[in-house]
Amino acid sequence: MKNLKLLAILALGSLLIALPSCEPKPEPEPEVIPESFPRKHLIEEFTGQGCGYCPYGMDCVHDFMANDTNFILILHHYGYAADHFSVSGSKTITNALGVSGAPSITIDRARTKSSDGNKVVFHPGNLPSVNKNQFETTTYASVNIRNAYDPATRELRVFVSGVLCKEDYPDLKLTVLVKESGMVDTQQDYYGTYEGWKEFRHCNAVRAFMSDNPKGDPITVKADRHYEEQFVIDLKPTWNAENCMVVAFLSEEFQPVVQAAQKPVVEGTRGGADILHGGITPVPVPDYYPEPNATDGPAAYSNNKVETFATSYAYYEQYPEYNQTMWTIQAWNTEATVVVNKTTSIPFAFIYVIVPQGNSLPTGTFPVNRSGETNTVIAGGRVDETQTINGSMFYFTGLNYFNQGYLDPQAQWLIADGEMTITEDGWTLTGHARNGSVINLQGSKLVNGGPASAPTRIQARTYPRVP
Repeated sequence: MKNLKLLAILALGSLLIALPSCEPKPEPEPEVIPESFPRKHLIEEFTGQGCGYCPYGMDCVHDFMANDTNFILILHHYGYAADHFSVSGSKTITNALGVSGAPSITIDRARTKSSDGNKVVFHPGNLPSVNKNQFETTTYASVNIRNAYDPATRELRVFVSGVLCKEDYPDLKLTVLVKESGMVDTQQDYYGTYEGWKEFRHCNAVRAFMSDNPKGDPITVKADRHYEEQFVIDLKPTWNAENCMVVAFLSEEFQPVVQAAQKPVVEGTRGGADILHGGITPVPVPDYYPEPNATDGPAAYSNNKVETFATSYAYYEQYPEYNQTMWTIQAWNTEATVVVNKTTSIPFAFIYVIVPQGNSLPTGTFPVNRSGETNTVIAGGRVDETQTINGSMFYFTGLNYFNQGYLDPQAQWLIADGEMTITEDGWTLTGHARNGSVINLQGSKLVNGGPASAPTRIQARTYPRVP
């Protein structure tokens, strides 16, 4: 009987437990949207493998950023010329911002006050004069990134979400891209900062835009002021996924950028953030790069003919310790073509003329001389120059120079001797190439392009004193 009573009590207890509670469930707390979010700033640098001033520009950017994680850096390999890391989307950005040379940078695509004025795009050499206090520390939008990467298929899915602090906001665009660090490739370096041009570690290079429009896709903002967009891409086999990051940023139309974020593609990695931003590495570049010691050129190109070149302009760099000015003359012939190893080139030339200190265009006759003495045309590399080539600083090159980002020695024509005459109406250069061909060139009137666009670093640009 006691057992029956116990069973009845247990049954009643189970029934009471099963009955729904009469207590009302608490309503979920409404989300409190903050008045602002901490702001990340986007630095876009425009660079190129063939740009000899760009390693210096990159140093300026990294000195400015230091360890400040409020700045996110991406490199567009446009602004100078296309190279191995160029993507069409970067060209779209470059054109939209009116970038006219490299190295150049923009911060949030907004006007930045520096010693160069108040500009959207400016030279990174002016960064030491930029006061970070001019940048807003908060903004009205958030950007959050969630990555889903499948190493087997190399498919990357990216979910970008966020919230807006205010009900009235401008037309916002979302740009999403993949950048990679740690690629070893060539890099021209006029300052000799990295002791050479053949093995350089490239970082933060834009690899692909995931948004349909590089200038940004529209976002759908819900009634609660939240948004979420999804993107997908297959990483190329040559990309190291562990050194890749996703960068996402919101902009008002195209500019300015109001918020940015970045996140490694592979969870648990730093996405290449721990890689040295540039410099020589022990890893050799692929075999298809020829050694910079060619002495032969296209013998049939000029020989005894007079070839006429158009001249863009001449710009100068001053070296007070030598009481010298180096003028760089740029010239090309778009009508002529040279075929070297089945590669078609447009003849293109840099001519370096050393004259006494001053900013007036040189006139007179200057012998070809490899020592860099005053009143000569340089026909030999400078000690700290990375583009030192046996016998000449005068070369022909062309499409392969711009496409590959380095001087193709097999499209060069190295000068052994000769002289150059510059007048108010134009210039001539006669002599012999290293392969014995006769050089007989003439160019149009020089235009004074003023000082070189990059700040001079005298200590790294010395001339050899060859007896």
